[in-house]
Amino acid sequence: MFKRPIIRAIIATFLFTLAPQGIFAASNPSVIDKDALNKGIISVNYSNAKNTKVLVRIMRENIKYDYTFEEGDQYPLQLGNGSYKVLIGESIGANKYKVVEQEQIDLEMEDENTVFLQSIPLIDWNDESKAVVEAKQLAGNKETDFDKIKAIYGYITTHFQYDYEKAQTAADSYVPNLDMVYAASKGICYDFSATFAAMARSEGIPTRLVMGYENHAPDTYHAWNQVFLKESQEWVTIDTTYDAVHIQAGETIDIIKNDSNYKISKIY
Repeated sequence: MFKRPIIRAIIATFLFTLAPQGIFAASNPSVIDKDALNKGIISVNYSNAKNTKVLVRIMRENIKYDYTFEEGDQYPLQLGNGSYKVLIGESIGANKYKVVEQEQIDLEMEDENTVFLQSIPLIDWNDESKAVVEAKQLAGNKETDFDKIKAIYGYITTHFQYDYEKAQTAADSYVPNLDMVYAASKGICYDFSATFAAMARSEGIPTRLVMGYENHAPDTYHAWNQVFLKESQEWVTIDTTYDAVHIQAGETIDIIKNDSNYKISKIY
């Protein structure tokens, strides 16, 4: 069994100081940019005069996602239609954040899967990304989404090597640079799944980056993908990291995995 890294930065628990009581609305609504809300994403316009770490927290019911703020990033509302709370927090030390802006956002998308086509901090891509250019070549003459997915899957599982050293040394804050990963043709499970997601999304195929645990290594945090196939109108599970090891060893393995073998913690 190959070793997979723990992506602790993505699931870290952050403590916000209590927001002011009263109506949950932003004191400066222009901070939360909702121009692309129809795609299931928001951006943040925030001037960090103190040059401290700023966190964006997106919440729906009892589920929360934290992102380190970077100017120009897009943040997904990936938990379906409904009411979200967005908080902007400035670090006050000891992993505590003071809420400086907050807003409630009601999401009503015609197609909730649209959010899984976007570029986000964890899957940062554009039309010029090397993996995206490769995807266009791979999928160009394919008729169905599943044929496109098989081509992308085949490329990653035969060209990308698992990086065991990186699995031991990657920083807690690590986020893949997809051009660097593509050029190296190697990485950890996070690199495999983020690259696969970018390639599939660029072809108009809703794709999730999923984090959690797989039955063969129940104590090791892992990353894989789910893909929505419009032909069958279903989400299917794909694990390029796991499969690359087996395929490169000459084994035959099914592209679609049994969902029951995976325990999901986060979906992006």
